[in-house]
Amino acid sequence: MIKAIIFDLWETLATKNVGISKTLMQHFNIEKTSDFIIKYESSIQLDAWKTENEMSSNFLKSFNLPITKQNLEFVVSTLRAGIEKAALYDGVRELLIELKRSYKLGILSNTTIFESQILKKLNIDKLFDAQVYSWQIKSLKPSKTNFDKVCFCLNVTPSECIFVDDGEKNITSARSYGFISIKYENIDQLRKELANLGITF
Repeated sequence: MIKAIIFDLWETLATKNVGISKTLMQHFNIEKTSDFIIKYESSIQLDAWKTENEMSSNFLKSFNLPITKQNLEFVVSTLRAGIEKAALYDGVRELLIELKRSYKLGILSNTTIFESQILKKLNIDKLFDAQVYSWQIKSLKPSKTNFDKVCFCLNVTPSECIFVDDGEKNITSARSYGFISIKYENIDQLRKELANLGITF
């Protein structure tokens, strides 16, 4: 029996409306290698940074870029833009409210300590029974550590959960860990697939 529905945050529930990693890559002429995203996420999403400058400095250091005032300001302003322009996808709030009546809800996201505050700004933070972020546990999806942690916080087993994410790698990994998984495309598709799994709204 399904007891919980766990969601990815970015490009599943909400969008930053800014291509953060792409903007930084282009501005600093960073080569697009196969490990770029992992390196990017590891540089800013694995620590509870006290300041944006501290986080941005680590990004520059990770890519062997000069830690100058100008470079720091660009990284900070780019990351801030993603927070300032962030918005829920249409229909998300309504869906979460409907699901909350019958199921536990969780967030499982690779994101920075600053970006994770967006749930309060979007006024959906109180809808979630558990929020697990990469910076809290120093681990990135699709590591099993992250999935184990959110299950522990929700007091459920993987087979009692549905996991929703826009990333194929995360979906594939979640399935291998025993989760029923849905690859997010849009809100109508998500509603349909949830209904097909017997989820009541």
